[in-house]
Amino acid sequence: MRKRLAQALAAILLLLVVLVFAVYVYFRRSLPDTNGTLTVAGLSGAVDIVRDADAITHVFASNRRDAFFGLGYAHAQDRLWQMEFQRRVGGARLSELFGQATVATDRFLRTVGVNRAARTAWEATPADARPPIEAYVAGVNAFIATHHGSALPPEFMLLRAEPQPWTPVDVFAWVKMMAWDLSKNYTTEVFRHDLEQRVGIEKAAQLMPPYPPDGLTILSGLDLTASMRDLTTQNDVRARLRDGRQAVPYQPADERFASAWSDAFGTGVPELVSHGLAGAMGSNNWVVDGTRSATGKPLLANDPHLGAQIPSLWYLAHLSGGSLDVIGATLPGVPAVAIGRNRAIAWGETNVAVDVQDLYRERLNDQGTAALFKGTWEPLRTITERIEVKGGSPVDVVVRISRHGPLVSDAINANNAEAGRMGKIPLEPLAFRWTALDSDDTTVAAFLKLNDARNWPEFTGALRLFVVPSQNFVYADVEGHIGYYAPGRMPIRAGGDGASPADGSAGTDEWIGWIPFEELPHTFDPPKHVIVTANNRPVPADYRFPIFGEWTEPNRAGRITALLQQHEKHTPETFAAMQADTFSSHARAFVPLLLEHVVPKGAQEEKAIAELRGWNFDARGDLVAPTIFQAWLLELVDAIVGDDLGPDLTRDYTALERTSYFTRFLTAVVADHENPWCDDRRTPTVRETCFDAASRALSRAIERLEKIFGNDMSTWRWDAVHRATFAHNPFDSVRWLRPFFSRSFPHGGDWSTVNVGPVFTPKPFEQHSIPGYRQIVDLSAGNDSRFLDAVGQSGHPLSDHYDDRLEDWGAVRHQKMRMERKDIDAGAIGTLRLVPDAAH
Repeated sequence: MRKRLAQALAAILLLLVVLVFAVYVYFRRSLPDTNGTLTVAGLSGAVDIVRDADAITHVFASNRRDAFFGLGYAHAQDRLWQMEFQRRVGGARLSELFGQATVATDRFLRTVGVNRAARTAWEATPADARPPIEAYVAGVNAFIATHHGSALPPEFMLLRAEPQPWTPVDVFAWVKMMAWDLSKNYTTEVFRHDLEQRVGIEKAAQLMPPYPPDGLTILSGLDLTASMRDLTTQNDVRARLRDGRQAVPYQPADERFASAWSDAFGTGVPELVSHGLAGAMGSNNWVVDGTRSATGKPLLANDPHLGAQIPSLWYLAHLSGGSLDVIGATLPGVPAVAIGRNRAIAWGETNVAVDVQDLYRERLNDQGTAALFKGTWEPLRTITERIEVKGGSPVDVVVRISRHGPLVSDAINANNAEAGRMGKIPLEPLAFRWTALDSDDTTVAAFLKLNDARNWPEFTGALRLFVVPSQNFVYADVEGHIGYYAPGRMPIRAGGDGASPADGSAGTDEWIGWIPFEELPHTFDPPKHVIVTANNRPVPADYRFPIFGEWTEPNRAGRITALLQQHEKHTPETFAAMQADTFSSHARAFVPLLLEHVVPKGAQEEKAIAELRGWNFDARGDLVAPTIFQAWLLELVDAIVGDDLGPDLTRDYTALERTSYFTRFLTAVVADHENPWCDDRRTPTVRETCFDAASRALSRAIERLEKIFGNDMSTWRWDAVHRATFAHNPFDSVRWLRPFFSRSFPHGGDWSTVNVGPVFTPKPFEQHSIPGYRQIVDLSAGNDSRFLDAVGQSGHPLSDHYDDRLEDWGAVRHQKMRMERKDIDAGAIGTLRLVPDAAH
């Protein structure tokens, strides 16, 4: 009997092994061909797609158009599922694949009209920018046309889906979604509104303190040009524009559509689409001229911080065709190098964080068909959108649009009603206004021109076309020049600062113009020989144009500036060390305040205090002190504001994009040990001080850490609990598929470190926002340039290059930014030649 049982178990095990092996072999069939020769339609000449020794993609063509075709083909080879998912987000067509689970997301996106905005942007694209976009789309479609069924990535097979042909509108839809991630101020407007409803205007203002008046700015008063130093006041500028003497043409919002994506309204965005764009924070870039580099030529560094995901948001590529020769980070689905260099110039970007989104409270008539504006009832425009739902009936969405944009409250209320969340958010009619909705959005054309620019005039000429999202561009060229520009449409409001939803009927807070391009923040060859940006305020508060924004506390900017001062002459190695720096400026400022306000209870708390007292504030992964500090900080927020805000608003208050706000608030409160915020309203018979709040928070932090690690404090390493989480869309939400598709990696740092490491508070202590791309560009003839992606080039989980860069990312080890064909061919792991089909 036992023998038969053993034989049966052995047979079952063998069957399972055979089955797993068969599935493995089946899925490997969809790995792309990276060697050989393929005949494709749509080319004018041969194109070589070379994967170098680091698996980085290089496209060689005889002309510019074919180079973009090759990029489209390579993107589709390595990232087709990612591109498909992204365009379904932008097109609000997720429910066609995922059924009822994503109807709320699609409803919200259909209401705000991402795809409609993308269509108008494509229609407005200049003639000279259309050929490269069309060539890129043709390259994507050349791959799709010859790959079906088992030749497609595993996600298509598991979901039983086939990709439809790519279109230019798909390109623009994803560009707008990226812009959304870097523009989403409206979530803060709603949060501030909720705060005011809960605690009143005065306390809400205390909880949301503005950027410090003396905070470090990108440009000082000495950097401003003569026009930017004009003594005309902000009120004078607004008055001139209200009188009709505006310098920049302006298009009313009722002639276009809005674009947005967020679960902050309670739209019910499911976990399968909550990663990637959600929770992004910050970026760094800096540049020095030849007087501060060892080679006598400029050095430029950049590391944008966006949502962690797998595959990466970025794809490293080099395009060479005709006059085009550019290398850097591309976005799968978009035909341009977003950040990088060509033979003459280099550039990097961080988010300006200027407020380019507003909500307007609309007063509607009883029928809900018209909105009041300056005493006149203006008819609302309506559009009916149909959402196809897999396994269910279609859902029709009636979109109402006022002069300020679509009424996003309609989608919010419908989604909350379905989810049983009525009353969570304001039900009043709210219209959404955003610069990305302009029908003449030429941002993609700007990037294409940027790729070809050879000097400062051509570089700034390209940026004139830039609409959204406003970015801090740093610049360097082989002639030795450096510069900075913050392009994009920055609205001038007739009144107000855009911080809270405005009265749409009064007409007092309308957008009345844009800051003229010539007077946007910029500098060229500054006398200090250095430019640093890290999402801090771009200009001093008395800059004559009213710029409002959600600027990050200047910890990173200050630390970068200090590190630059440590060396007279910099090299790529010193820049790499700066990108790896995990010194916590926030901890240095805040820990001493905490230690003054705590009375430890018991041996464990004494040990914790000793760890913090001996800490040098380097948030390295192998240390215990960063773990204790972060746990204490999270508990402190609840200890001080939890009684006033309740669990829902307290959770929202600790969201990543509000870190600077609650840090400023806590610093001011804890410095005053009798501050009334520290009194816990849940214990009315006792009046607590900040000593009590800090002590209570420490006790709770220790309890939390003991549950995670146990009682041995020596095991409480920061990198044991602080891991960068690279979630896959959509299979991170499927438990048995998560280990196959998703990844995580231990990491140091915190929200204030140059090597940024913020925590995702809903899942302490995970890190969901990362420096996903890093570059260091050497403009000397030696070209010791380098770059790094966080995860890997491939989007196929069975590829050797799906996650092969995680170790390098954790150690901040860059790859060579090769531009010479002989260097690229040496050690290349694949060369695929595309030749034109003579029949087409």
